[in-house]
Amino acid sequence: MNISKKTQVFLEITGLALITLIMAGILLFFPKLTNAPKNEDMPVQVAPVTVLNLDNVSDNDHVTPKQVITGTVPGFWFFEASFPVTLRDVNGDTIAVVTATTTEDWMVTTNVHFTVTLPETFTYTGVGSLLFRKDDPSDGEAPFNPETDQYIVPVIFENN
Repeated sequence: MNISKKTQVFLEITGLALITLIMAGILLFFPKLTNAPKNEDMPVQVAPVTVLNLDNVSDNDHVTPKQVITGTVPGFWFFEASFPVTLRDVNGDTIAVVTATTTEDWMVTTNVHFTVTLPETFTYTGVGSLLFRKDDPSDGEAPFNPETDQYIVPVIFENN
């Protein structure tokens, strides 16, 4: 019996496809035969709690114009080596927005040092807050978690 080369290739491919389907069916209907981990065996991935550490400002401290604030924050807060810091009055209204920057490698998950300089003058004096917020280059399309993606420090704004 002499079969053509085309027929032989067709039969080989069909046989391999059939064997693949049978093996997939066995693994699908009898998962205990596999060593693949099941969802309940997989470790639960917990997002790291983002902590912003400030070196020279604490809750309810007095802040002044041109004051330089330093600290550390996880690298993923940065985009192009910066993230926004919003100065807010007692009602939460924006007084000014300044930019925290770093000169370190910010494309890491570890903490990175930053520096931010407050504006030359404040248009508001009194109780308010500094809102440190993870930069969002997607303009709001990326998921935002207020517990891990921002940090609010209550302060008292003073003009010299």
